[in-house]
Amino acid sequence: MLKNWKKVSLATVLLSGLVLGACGNGSDGEGGSGDVTITYSIWDKIQQPGMEAIAEAFEAENPGIDVKVEVTPWDQYWTKLEAGAKGDSMPDVFWMHSNEIAKYANGGVLMDLSETYANSELTSLDHFPEELVELYSADDALYGIPKDYDTIGLWYNKTLFDAAGVAYPDETWTWDTMLAAAQTLNDPDNGVYGILAPLNRQEGYHNFIFQNGGYVLSDDKTESGFRLDETIEAVQWYADLSVKHGVSPTQSQFAENTNLSFFQSGRGAMGFFGSWMTGEMANNDYTAANADVAPLPKGKQAATLFNGLANSVAASTENEEAALKFVEFLGTEEAMRLQGENGAAIPAYEGTEETFVKAYSQFNMQVYVDQMENAYIKPYSAETARWEDVENSALMPVFDGTTTVKDVAADIVAGVEEVLANEK
Repeated sequence: MLKNWKKVSLATVLLSGLVLGACGNGSDGEGGSGDVTITYSIWDKIQQPGMEAIAEAFEAENPGIDVKVEVTPWDQYWTKLEAGAKGDSMPDVFWMHSNEIAKYANGGVLMDLSETYANSELTSLDHFPEELVELYSADDALYGIPKDYDTIGLWYNKTLFDAAGVAYPDETWTWDTMLAAAQTLNDPDNGVYGILAPLNRQEGYHNFIFQNGGYVLSDDKTESGFRLDETIEAVQWYADLSVKHGVSPTQSQFAENTNLSFFQSGRGAMGFFGSWMTGEMANNDYTAANADVAPLPKGKQAATLFNGLANSVAASTENEEAALKFVEFLGTEEAMRLQGENGAAIPAYEGTEETFVKAYSQFNMQVYVDQMENAYIKPYSAETARWEDVENSALMPVFDGTTTVKDVAADIVAGVEEVLANEK
C-alpha cells in the first residue's frame, strides 16, 4: 500500500520539477452567461467518446458548468502535466496512473478528495475495489477516484487457428498447452509467429511470475522477487518463447513492429493484451473479423495482473467547486455505466462491468471480468518507474538471448532494492 509514502521537502519537489504554487488552468469560463468551464484531461482518443458522454450527462444535471475534454497522447501527457504544475495551465480534472500517483501526491499538486466522497450522497468508495482506493491514497488522504480496472487476456487469431486445425484457447490451457499450440502455428518463413512475447511487464512476464508462485516485490516493498527461483524460472520461460523456441519474434523485430502491429496484420497467432486494448481490436478491420480473447494460461496457478486509472483534481484549481462536483459525478454508477456502454474501459464501480462486456459483444469480454478472481494488483511502490527501469535494463540482454535471467537476477535485486530502500 502507499500509506507510508515519505514526505518530501519543497526543495525536493522543486528539483523534481513540481511546485506547490498556483496551478489553475486560468480559464474560469466566465463570460456574459456567468458559466464556468472546467478542463478534463485524458490520454486515450479511443476513450474520448465515453468521457464526452459522461461530460454531457454531468452538464445536463449541472447547468452553468461546462466540461471540456482534452486529449493529449500518452507520450506527451506527463510532460505536459508536469509543465502545467509549474505554471497556470494544469487541467482542473485529469487522469492519474499508478506509476505517477506518489510523485504528484508528494508534490502537493493534487487535491484531497476524502471529504468530497465521505459526504457524497451520489456515490461511495465502498463501490470500488479496495486495492485501487488504497493505491490512490496516502497518509489518510485520497488523491484519486478509481475510474476503471483492467486485466490481461490471451488474444488469438481464429483464422490461423482454424487453418492449422488447432482448438481455440480456453480456461484449461496451461503454459505447455500454449507452447505446443504456438509451435504448431509458427510459420516464420511466411512471417507468421505462434505467439507474440515482447519485453513487457504488465501485459507480459509479470503475469507469468505470479502464475509460477513468485512475486515482483515483497508485500512490505523492501525486497525484489528476483531473489526467488519461481520468479527467475517464470521470466526465463517467457523469454525462451523467443530466444529458445523461436515461436515469438525477436526483440529487434519488436523494435521495428509492435506486438499490436504483428497481431493486427495477421502475423501473430496469439498475443497478450490488456483490456484497455479492446477498442484497438474492435476498430481494426482485421482483428474485428478474425480475433477473440481467452483467459491467460495457467502455470502453477491461474493469475493475471490488474490495475486501474483514477480521476484527480488539481489542488489549486480556480474552479474548485465545479471540479469537485465533476469528480464526484465521475464516481457515480451513472457515469460508470456511460463509460462502459461507450466501450471506454471496464468501469471500476462494482456491478457495472457488464456494460463494457456488452459494448464489445463480438469478443469474449467476460474473460477480463472473470479473471479478477485470480488477479494481483500491478506491482507498485512510491518510485515504481525507477525500479521498473532497473528491471527492464537488466533484462534486455536476456531477451536478446545473450545472457540468462539467473545471471542478471543479482543485479536486478541490488538495483531494485536500492530504489526501495531510498523510498523509506
